[in-house]
Amino acid sequence: MPSLPAADALFEAFFDLSLTGGILCRPLLHTTGEVVDFAFERLNPVAQRLLKLPAQPTRTLRQHFPEEQAAQLLAFLQEAYQSPEARELAPIQLPTGTLPFSLLVARRVGEHLVVSWADAAPGSQSEPTLPEYARQPPPALASPHPLPGPAGQLPQLSHLLEQVPAAIATLSGPDHRYTFASAGYHRLVGQPTLLGRTVAEALPELMEQGLTHLLDQVRASGEPYAGQEKRVLLRNPVTSALQPHYLNFMYQPLRETPGQTPDILVFVVDVTEQVEARQRVEQLNQELETRVRERTQQLAEQQHLLRQILRHVPAAIATLGGPEHRYTFFNEPYHHLSTGRASLGETVAEVFPEVVEQGFTALLDQVYTTGEAFIGTDASMQLFTTASGHPEQRYIDFIYQPLFDDQGRTQGILAFILDVTDKVWALQQVQHLNQELQATNKELNISNTRLSRTNADLDTFVYTASHDLKAPIANIEGLLETLREYLPAPNPEPMVPRLLDMMQSAVARFQQTVGHLTDVSRLQHSQTQPAEAVFLATVVEDVLLDLAPLVKATNAQLVLSLSECPLVYFSAKDLRSILYNLLSNALKYHHPQKQPVVQLRAYCSDTQIFLEVEDNGLGLNEQQQAKLFTLFHRLHNHVEGSGVGLFMIKRIVENAGGSITVHSQPELGSTFLVALPRI
Repeated sequence: MPSLPAADALFEAFFDLSLTGGILCRPLLHTTGEVVDFAFERLNPVAQRLLKLPAQPTRTLRQHFPEEQAAQLLAFLQEAYQSPEARELAPIQLPTGTLPFSLLVARRVGEHLVVSWADAAPGSQSEPTLPEYARQPPPALASPHPLPGPAGQLPQLSHLLEQVPAAIATLSGPDHRYTFASAGYHRLVGQPTLLGRTVAEALPELMEQGLTHLLDQVRASGEPYAGQEKRVLLRNPVTSALQPHYLNFMYQPLRETPGQTPDILVFVVDVTEQVEARQRVEQLNQELETRVRERTQQLAEQQHLLRQILRHVPAAIATLGGPEHRYTFFNEPYHHLSTGRASLGETVAEVFPEVVEQGFTALLDQVYTTGEAFIGTDASMQLFTTASGHPEQRYIDFIYQPLFDDQGRTQGILAFILDVTDKVWALQQVQHLNQELQATNKELNISNTRLSRTNADLDTFVYTASHDLKAPIANIEGLLETLREYLPAPNPEPMVPRLLDMMQSAVARFQQTVGHLTDVSRLQHSQTQPAEAVFLATVVEDVLLDLAPLVKATNAQLVLSLSECPLVYFSAKDLRSILYNLLSNALKYHHPQKQPVVQLRAYCSDTQIFLEVEDNGLGLNEQQQAKLFTLFHRLHNHVEGSGVGLFMIKRIVENAGGSITVHSQPELGSTFLVALPRI
C-alpha cells in the first residue's frame, strides 16, 4: 500500500485547508497548577478570518473575548483539557460578525488543546444545523481505519481527525484508492468498508457525476479544487436509492517531496440541511410574496366594492378620525343629511356647529375616550337642512362605534345614522289623536256612533301610517340582502359584519314598530275572539318554552299554582299573549340585587277567572302606575321594549269584558291581577 506523507505535513495540510475554524491552544497555569487561561499558539485561515486575528495571536483567551463569553469558553476548555475524551459545547455566540453561532468541539493532545467549530451556513440567521455525525459521540481510541505511520504520531492524528465535524479521506494512486476514511466519511457515503478500494469500485455513482474526473485533474495538475454547495447523488445504505446531498468539499493534493505524484486529501462538509432549509425559506418567501400580492389585489377590489356599496346604502354613514373627529369617509346619504356641508378633513364641529350645544360632539368625545359604543333611539336634534338658515326638528336613530388600531387604542369613530323623523311624527300623531279622543270623550260626552266613527278614522290613519312605512323598510331590507350576496365571505374588513348587523338591527326595529301599529289598529276595531276550552297548564308550558333563555339568563325561580282553575274558556291566542307579556315583564324588570322570584296563581269564582302574576322586581311608584298602560310609553329604559305590550293586554282584556289592575311598591315588586269573565 502506498505510504502517506509524514504526520506533520498531513496535519499542516488538513489544518490549513479545513473548512471549519481550528485553534491550537496551550494552557496557562497558576502556581497551584490550576488552568487560569489559554494562549493561542496557532489559528488556521478560517479561524483567522472569523476571529480577525493573526495566525499566532499575542493575546490570550481572556484578553480577547468579552468577560461573559471568556468565562463560558474558559470553563468549557478547562473541562475539555481535564477530560480524556473530546468535549462538545452547544451553540454559543462568538464575536465573529457575520457568523455569530458556533458549535465547539475540543480534545486534549499531549500538553495542548485542539479546538474546532462549525458555523452556520452563509445567509442563515439562526442556529446552525450540523450533519448527524457532528452530534455523534467520538469513536473509541482504537480506530478501525488508522493512518499508517510512525507510532505515536499518525495514530494520534487519526484519532484527532475523527473528532472533526467533517468527512475526511485520503486517496492514493491514479485509480484513487482509499488509504484513510474517517467515521464521518463512512456515514456520509453509507459504506462500511473503504480502505484499499478505489472510488470507482466503492462509489460508482460518483463517476457518472464527474467527481472522479475532478480527482484526475487534481492529481494531474497538482492544483487543489474546491466545491461550494455542490449537489451530489449518494446511495442510501438502507433503500439503495440515490438521494441528493449538498456538499462543501476540498480536493487537496499532498506532496512529500517535489516532483512526487501527489496523493489527495478529501475534506467534505455535508451542508444538505442548511441548503434545503434555505431553499425552503426562499420558496416560502416567493409563495408568500405571491400570496401577499394576490391578497392585496383582492383587498383593494373588496375595499373599492365596499366603498361603492356604502355610498348608496340608504343610511348616513361616516368615519371620524382622531380626537378632533375629522371626516375620513362619508357616503351620499350623509352628505345629503349635512345639506352638502360635509368635507373630508374637516371636523364635526366645523360641519355641524348647531349640534355642539345639543351634546352630540360631547357624546363623540365620550366614545373616543372610553372606547365604548353609544346607541341613541328617536333622538331629537335641530339641523340646518335648508339654505334659509333656520334649524329644523329632526329625529334620528344612531350608533357611535369606536374604531381601534392593532394595539387596541381608539383611533376613530364610525357614525351610523337613520333619519326616523317620519316614524316619530307618525307615532306622535297617533298619541296626539288618542289624547284628543280621550279629551273629546270626557268633555263632550259624544254619542257612541260618533265615537265609533272617530275610532274608525283613527284606525284608518294607523293602518295608512303602518302601510306607508312598510315600503321603505322593505327596500332597505332588500338592499341589505343584496349587499350580503355581493360581499365575499369571509370578508377581511372587520367593520363590514358590524355595519351589516347595525343596519339589520335598525330595520328590525322599524319592522317591530310597524307590526305594533298594525296590532294596535287591529285591537281598535276587533271583536272578542271566540272562546274555547283551554287547559291553562298547557298554555303556561308553551309560554315558558319561549321564555326559557330569559329564565336561565336571570336565574329566576318560577312558582306556579294552577290547580284551582285548570280549565278556562277564552281565546287561546289572547290568553297566551296576556301570560307571555306579564311573565316576560316580571323577568325583564327584575331587581339587579335579588334573585328573581315570579309567582303565577290562577283561581276562579262563580263569575270570573283570576290570573295573578307577582314578582319581587323593581316596582313602580304612583306616578309610574298612572302611565303604565299608555301606548308607546316606557317606564324603564335600561331594558329593550316598545311600550306596546301592556297597552295591548289592557285592550284584549277590556274587549273581552274583563279588567287588569296593578299593585306595586318601588324596590319591593309588582302584582298584576287580570279578571276575565267566566262562561
